[in-house]
Amino acid sequence: MPTDGFRHRPLWLVAAAGLVVAQAGFALALFDAERNPAALNDDRPILSGRHPLHLYHGALGSECFHKNGETTCYDPNFQAGYPKTPVFDGGCRPAELFLTAAGGGFNPAAYKTGLFVGLLCIPLAFVLAGRGIGLPAGAAVLAGGLGIFIGWSPPVRKLIEEGELDSLAAGLSGLVFLAWMVRYARWFGADSWLVLAGSAVAGWFANPIIWVGLVPVIVGYYLVYAPRRELAWNLGLLGIVAAGLAPNLWWLADWTRYWFLRHTSLLDDLSLPTWEAILGSPQDYVELAGSPRGIALAVAGLGGLIALWRSGHRCGTALLLASSILALATTRLLAAGLQVPDAVERLTLFAASLLAAPAAFAFWKVLERGRCASFGAAIAVAALAAIAWGEGPGRPITHGLGLRTEPLALGLTGEQEEVVAAITRHTTSEARILWDETTDHRPGWNWTALLPVLTHRAYLGGLDHEAGMEYSFCEMRDGRLNSRPLEEWTDDELGRYCGWYNVGWVVCRSPAAAERWGKLPMARAVARLQEGGQPLTIFALERPRSFVLKGTAKWEEASPNRITLTDVAPDADGWVVLSLHQQDGLRVLPSYIRIARGAEDPAGKDPIGHVRLRVPGPVPRVTLIWENP
Repeated sequence: MPTDGFRHRPLWLVAAAGLVVAQAGFALALFDAERNPAALNDDRPILSGRHPLHLYHGALGSECFHKNGETTCYDPNFQAGYPKTPVFDGGCRPAELFLTAAGGGFNPAAYKTGLFVGLLCIPLAFVLAGRGIGLPAGAAVLAGGLGIFIGWSPPVRKLIEEGELDSLAAGLSGLVFLAWMVRYARWFGADSWLVLAGSAVAGWFANPIIWVGLVPVIVGYYLVYAPRRELAWNLGLLGIVAAGLAPNLWWLADWTRYWFLRHTSLLDDLSLPTWEAILGSPQDYVELAGSPRGIALAVAGLGGLIALWRSGHRCGTALLLASSILALATTRLLAAGLQVPDAVERLTLFAASLLAAPAAFAFWKVLERGRCASFGAAIAVAALAAIAWGEGPGRPITHGLGLRTEPLALGLTGEQEEVVAAITRHTTSEARILWDETTDHRPGWNWTALLPVLTHRAYLGGLDHEAGMEYSFCEMRDGRLNSRPLEEWTDDELGRYCGWYNVGWVVCRSPAAAERWGKLPMARAVARLQEGGQPLTIFALERPRSFVLKGTAKWEEASPNRITLTDVAPDADGWVVLSLHQQDGLRVLPSYIRIARGAEDPAGKDPIGHVRLRVPGPVPRVTLIWENP
């Protein structure tokens, strides 16, 4: 066993703590330009990217987890009812974790605090990865410093901006896992087993798709080392796989069960590229590096791999090189055969992260030759902390180093607050609001995912126009309703649509939508506002408002997994039909009431039928409960 680790040189733990202090300064700048910690504890939600969607679903999932131990639930407040599952939206799992730890429910402060704590883990993950491949403690600290630079590079900043914390966490877990596979091969012990098991748990929880991508590397690793190792080593590796999967099986079962809900796939656009396109040209690989800094990291990383090999770390060198080549090969394949620029960017970022520890080792060796390794590493950490906390307005040094720490969008704008106030003033909970979706991704575009929390109303649209599920069929988006141009809809057809979905108000955010709904005889403009610099018009529809389409009932409650009706009476044929999407797992009380096959859309368009109840006579109270089947 080496004697240059943190246990033998504990002063390097102080340097590692200094990296966390530096990262804290950079991370606080995301929430407040003056790095005021109070910004973490206020009730302003993050509106950048899909953070609002993840916060909304995190609130639903955490609340349901505290009630019944599950995060999958049925949400009646969007799309006439839809199942919120690990498939849509998979990116809300970190939010569910943060909010569950805070007691469950809607809590923007807990979400921001969880994001902040997660960002502090970035340099620690690189330090841990450095130790996994056998770097001295000082070199591992340098790897953590490089991790800070990678963590605030434009690709990672984009992940943070878009709210894709699951992908970020899965990438960091994969980095640690691969590095500690090296240690497991060299020094089979409890510490390596625990780190591998912990990173596997975190990786599967964060993003199983990304984690599945590591399977080829793990299989190759096993085929190389298993034949020459003892039974305990093989059983330990099997235990790592089991330990990673077992704590996640409770939600992975739902992930596999509801996979069909996402009807879009990368395979839909798959083409067969030529070998020339896959291999690419030298210029293609220069472009993958993205910047002179990226090229420098790649060169230093390759030099570090050579230094690692010559230092006897041949297992680590081979594993990191193989993983980097696999990541780059997959990148080239995706770039040539699929239009998936985000996947290309992320895989390139992962390959760069794998090279961070070798690059740090190369720097460490250069400093050792100058007999200033410890001093140089300590100065680097101190300089990062000083820049993170001491730099004033404008932050020219931070920007000059390529660190993207501009604040995220926090809290509603004045225009958005006016829209919320107008909706609250001009609408009621007795009908839904049809929200005009836009796909231009204007700043803060996904804030509408918080509308049920902000207004206590139910909506069609506004959740996520890229949800990719059949329940979103009923949306109005880019001048189209149910995927059909609005100008083709007759007044009678619009009336039937509004009756089927119980639409009482329409919020138009595009000229085409405002023009068509303005011509509808039963529509009356009640408010004209601005949102995101664009005109917004609220129309009230003069029509009967009821969630009960056949029979009669009073709509008492519509919360996740529970809908309550009182004074229920069927129609002459013994039926009660609700303006609510039917979903497997709905159970009705009293038990003598039967849920029949869903009532079909009169227009024959919506692939999901509405709830239809066979009721023998008047009932004072009916409760629909969704139980995850």
